[in-house]
Amino acid sequence: MIYLVIIILFFLIPTAIAGVIGAPLAITRKKQVEKIIEKAGIRGTDVFCELGTGTGRMMIKAYQKTNCKVIGFEMSPLYYLITLINLKINKVKNYKLYLKNFFKADFSGANVVFVFLMPKPLKKLKFKKGQKVISYCFPIERLEPYYIMEEKNSLPVYYYQF
Repeated sequence: MIYLVIIILFFLIPTAIAGVIGAPLAITRKKQVEKIIEKAGIRGTDVFCELGTGTGRMMIKAYQKTNCKVIGFEMSPLYYLITLINLKINKVKNYKLYLKNFFKADFSGANVVFVFLMPKPLKKLKFKKGQKVISYCFPIERLEPYYIMEEKNSLPVYYYQF
């Protein structure tokens, strides 16, 4: 019984809260992940940040393709652990992973930010001048993307430069 309480309190509730605040889990298709990273033009000197890591797939691919520093924020302990395990399995060396609500996080040190958020919470984020922002699925209201990746059977990806 105690294990069930622990699972509910530490894993299921934070995961449900993430979905309610506008950051539900949506696994980006493997085929699309590589294209997203390539189009972003990330270099080894960049700092890539993923807001809501899920399984860490974007962080891992950014590191593997460019050897850049990767940072991730995840508020669900379950997905935090999954991301951490995946980072270790994939031998990602230059990373920081935080078990933290990214709405309360400082990600100003990143020059490339990847986010999957619904429009209302997406408006709450404050990006800094010079940051490249990649928004999976939803555009950032009142801003014009410099590129939109649209492929058959895939969700759109919006690229912004602040």
